[in-house]
Amino acid sequence: MKKIRIFGVCVVMFSILTCQKEDNQREVVPLLVSQNENWLSANLDAKFASSQKQVAAYLFSTDEMKLLIQKPNIAEVHFVMGFNDDKIQIQVSGVDESGTELGTVKSAILKESNFRTELTNLNQLSVNTTNKRTPLLNSHLLSPDNAFKWIKEWQGKLKVVSDLEKITSHEGSRFRYFSLEPEVIKAMLYKDYVNIGLFLGLNPKGKVTAILIGLDQNNAVKKIAINPKEANDIYDGTRPCPPCIDEETEEQINRK
Repeated sequence: MKKIRIFGVCVVMFSILTCQKEDNQREVVPLLVSQNENWLSANLDAKFASSQKQVAAYLFSTDEMKLLIQKPNIAEVHFVMGFNDDKIQIQVSGVDESGTELGTVKSAILKESNFRTELTNLNQLSVNTTNKRTPLLNSHLLSPDNAFKWIKEWQGKLKVVSDLEKITSHEGSRFRYFSLEPEVIKAMLYKDYVNIGLFLGLNPKGKVTAILIGLDQNNAVKKIAINPKEANDIYDGTRPCPPCIDEETEEQINRK
């Protein structure tokens, strides 16, 4: 009889926890949608720039990213832009070939003041030339000095509140997300990183882009164990949307 009571209590507790989890998910989804919509009409003024300057990066837990990347039929990863508290917010969505969302991962913000010294050190690191990489990974590879340069240029735009609308949009339409092949994320998930840091930077085309850097438990740049002057691979090459249709068409052509 005692065992039956204990089992009954466990069932009730499980049901309560499940309902709470479902309720939390129902609350989170509209909030994220609202933030995404807010970004499209946000005023990128001095108030925004002052708040955004305090952001060094967006942290994505590798444990949570592994669960997302393991989703069946995942074809693309989207870094989706949002807006809240006068700052850009970013979440990751995994989608299949039809664009159906398979899951999301929220980010935590790493403050600029906590990464200032580490960012300067990034400029002193080099790429490991002995790593074997696929052609896809090589196409997204970014040197640490270029990553440093691009991040600093984005910070420079925020400092002078200059061209913020122009660099975050395509032909007058603001970027909604940056897309990337799942293989690039997979390559970052099994290198003993604790977080993947997404840093905004300004690429040679003069547009904002997403730079991915592996970080350790202290949110410092993860370096090669046998050579601390070499950083683990840093990636860019994310595709902004818009222009979405042109890039999707080009990708379909390349697959044929």
